[in-house]
Amino acid sequence: MRKLNFKNRIFIILFCIIIVGIIGLLIFAARKSSDKVESLYTVTSNTVLFGTENNLLDTKLGGAIEKSWSGDYYYNTPDQKTYLLGKKTIIFEKLSEDVTILGGNYQILSDGSVVENGDIMSVSSSKASNFYKIADREYLIVANEIYTQDKSIYVNKYLIVYLDVQGNASILNDAVNIKTINPITLMFGDYSFDVANEKLVYKEKTIDLKQVEGSTNQYTPSTYEKKPELNDEEFIDKYNKLVNNFDQYVDNHALNTGGNNQASITNNNIVINGGSSSDSGSTTENNTPIYKKVSLRGTISYPTYIDVTYMVTDPNNSYQSVYLLVVGDVDGTPTTQKILLDKYATTYRITGLTPSSEYTISLGYVEVYINSKKEKELIDNIEDVINVRTAKIDARIDIEKISNGYVYYNFKMSNAYAFESAFISLYIDGQKETMTEVDCQKALSSSGFSDRFKIDEGTVYELVIEYAKYNGNDVNVNINRKFSY
Repeated sequence: MRKLNFKNRIFIILFCIIIVGIIGLLIFAARKSSDKVESLYTVTSNTVLFGTENNLLDTKLGGAIEKSWSGDYYYNTPDQKTYLLGKKTIIFEKLSEDVTILGGNYQILSDGSVVENGDIMSVSSSKASNFYKIADREYLIVANEIYTQDKSIYVNKYLIVYLDVQGNASILNDAVNIKTINPITLMFGDYSFDVANEKLVYKEKTIDLKQVEGSTNQYTPSTYEKKPELNDEEFIDKYNKLVNNFDQYVDNHALNTGGNNQASITNNNIVINGGSSSDSGSTTENNTPIYKKVSLRGTISYPTYIDVTYMVTDPNNSYQSVYLLVVGDVDGTPTTQKILLDKYATTYRITGLTPSSEYTISLGYVEVYINSKKEKELIDNIEDVINVRTAKIDARIDIEKISNGYVYYNFKMSNAYAFESAFISLYIDGQKETMTEVDCQKALSSSGFSDRFKIDEGTVYELVIEYAKYNGNDVNVNINRKFSY
């Protein structure tokens, strides 16, 4: 056998060292990419925590918040569940009433100066009012009381404010979750926050928040055009034709049209499906401007209904009717529904909706106006439009264990959206293998409904809720759990 000389042995040794080094780097990189190496915050049952879609997370089991190598924060529970929180997150502790911001922020001081804070910052809500810019079009207010001037919104301790690019605001904490379509101003301490314009006012000083790291807000103020008003008996026929004609609002001809609202005159009052508005009897133009306005103040979403808050200012009974148009899936059918509102109320609940679905809600009004030729015209105008998504169903499938060729699972749901009946099916590689009926009473209990399926060879395994019934109707729900075996 030929012997290796010294030079060849050196080359072989160096080659082996390089190979070992490469393997070590690959192992290190793999661990670095899979591990959440930095545990930052301990979560208890009194911790308020929001997920990436602003949904309130269940923290009753406690757990920890950790930061991955990519900069994202995760909430890990003791039962091995992981929730993505994003690159920034806000935490509220109910007992201490402290607010913690993870991921950096900018504190706006009363003199207009800006303090850049690090990755972890805590502040007590019981102390002086504080204001933070978290990210582009995202803000946090920490104060004992936070409210609008008319007190239609009133919260305590803290409030998270998100703006879309049109300047519409979503405001939330653990007590409220409201999306607004009209500009609002939030008051706290000696501050006022003009949300749509992103301006913070402290006493007489105005601070332009767009100057702090910029803004993609495209909001532009709109003007309200005042028109002369007139109530008169002859508009009734035109009104009945107008309020029942939805063609101008329905782009998809497959939509069904809901609502049949007729008007008539009784004792000099205009009566609309049992409601009425007084006839002023005026036949001349108004020389004195009278402030009137309808506005959609906000919405709160639930799985099967949306609460709408609106305001009608009509001192001279100018509006013949005020209504909502709802476009979306209503009672399981794509529908455009017109709903007449009570001018003297401020809230309405839209029911029969589908969870996790998009709806377009418009607020409109009908009035009579005198044109330049002094002729009466019927005006039907849409004042506000907002897109809203209903909340997700609070239900989930958990894998308890996989043992001896069986998968053991647990299914829970809440009273907010409780199925009357449902089945859970096992799919292997996209093919249904078996299914069993859910005991819905057990699924509503704290322990949930537990059962097992025998599993065969396969690659992709999934448990799926199917054939669910809610309020006597078949409903399609997206509740599933994939697992490996």
